[in-house]
Amino acid sequence: MKTGRIGPALAAGLLLMMGAGAPRAQQEPPSAVVRLDEILKAHPLKEGDNQTSVELMRGEGVSAHLLQVRSRVRPHYHKEHSETVYLLEGSGIFILGDRAYPVKVGSLMMIPKGVIHSFEAKQPTSVLSIFDPPFDGTDRIFVDEPTPSP
Repeated sequence: MKTGRIGPALAAGLLLMMGAGAPRAQQEPPSAVVRLDEILKAHPLKEGDNQTSVELMRGEGVSAHLLQVRSRVRPHYHKEHSETVYLLEGSGIFILGDRAYPVKVGSLMMIPKGVIHSFEAKQPTSVLSIFDPPFDGTDRIFVDEPTPSP
């Protein structure tokens, strides 16, 4: 038996299994447009859930997520990601570092990587969250709650 070489049939099978053999024209590209109202309707914040997250789209440099929060987001930071948040529905107190900001529909928040942040909702709230680079789900580091100043 020879080692160090893959037989042609086995190599072709592996390439097909990995998708390398499929022509690019047959692969459907990710959607360039999403409707937040439709996503909210399809993924409501269920009774008893404090928060939900739905990834909307992903590109080379960013990912977009719809987050819904019933009461609060615990203090945390992202070591490798910056985050931009746009408040779609609801209101509350956005805490960035040691400062607290009242926010409502239309508020835009920029969160540099490494900065502790949290959110206290006054009612169920929906936000559009953009991560740079694309969020992988592992870069959320929870910390003890800071004391915000008004």
